[in-house]
Amino acid sequence: MRVRRHGWLLVGTVLLGYATTACGDTQRSDTAAGPSGSASASPSPSASAQAPLSAEELKSLAITGDEVPGNRGVSADERDPSAAEANTFPPVSDTSCQKMLDALDAGTASAVVDQIFNWKDSIWAGGSTLASYDGIEAEDTFGRLRTALKTCTDFTGDGYTGKYTAHVETEKIPRIGDETLAFRITNPVKGPNGRTDLRNEQYIFVRVGQVTTEFDMLDVNHSAHFPLDLVRKQVDRLAGAQRG
Repeated sequence: MRVRRHGWLLVGTVLLGYATTACGDTQRSDTAAGPSGSASASPSPSASAQAPLSAEELKSLAITGDEVPGNRGVSADERDPSAAEANTFPPVSDTSCQKMLDALDAGTASAVVDQIFNWKDSIWAGGSTLASYDGIEAEDTFGRLRTALKTCTDFTGDGYTGKYTAHVETEKIPRIGDETLAFRITNPVKGPNGRTDLRNEQYIFVRVGQVTTEFDMLDVNHSAHFPLDLVRKQVDRLAGAQRG
C-alpha cells in the first residue's frame, strides 16, 4: 500500500527491517469501503464543490526545510502512480485494518505529494502525505479511516522482510482542521545481534476541505511524536489555499 517514504534515508542495512515492515509496504484491498462512523473526530461540514488542488499546488503549499528547526533536509515529491503497481503485497489479515491502510494510502486521490523530514537529532525520519480529492471524497476517506479504527487492533501481513505482526492503538490529540484522528502502529522486529525491538510509528490524519494530510513519526523502543506546530502550519496553509 504505502509507496513513498518507508524505504527512508537508512543508516546502514541493519535498519532495513525497521523501515520496511508494516505500513512501509504496498498492499491492496478489493473490499468495498465501509460507511463513515464516529470516533475521536468531530463532524464537519461538507466539502465545497470546487476543483481539487493539483500536485503542483500541493507541492507549493508543502512545508519547506527552512520552516523546520533542526532538520537534515525536507523533500516534497509528487507520487508516481506506477510505483504503487510495482510494490503490491497481499491484503493484511484483518479487513478493517486493510481499510485503514487503504485510507492512509490515498489511492483514490486526484493528486498526492509525499514528504520526508530528516531530523538532525534522530536517525529515524518523519513524513507526510498531502492528498487532494474530488467532491466529498476526502470526507469519505476520513470516514472510512474513522470506522476502520473502531475495530482494527491487530493484524498480520507480508512485507519486504517477510511476515510481520502489528498492533494498532488510537491516541487523543487536539483537533486540527475539519477532522482529526491519531493512532500508533507498533510491531516487533529483529534488531542488531538478533534481539527483538519494537517499531513504533505515530500517525496523525487530518482533513481540511477537500484535502487530507497524514503525518507520521517513527522510533524504535520509544514513542516519537510528530511536531504539532508543523501539523497546524501545514493544515492552515491548505485551508487558506482552498478558501482562496
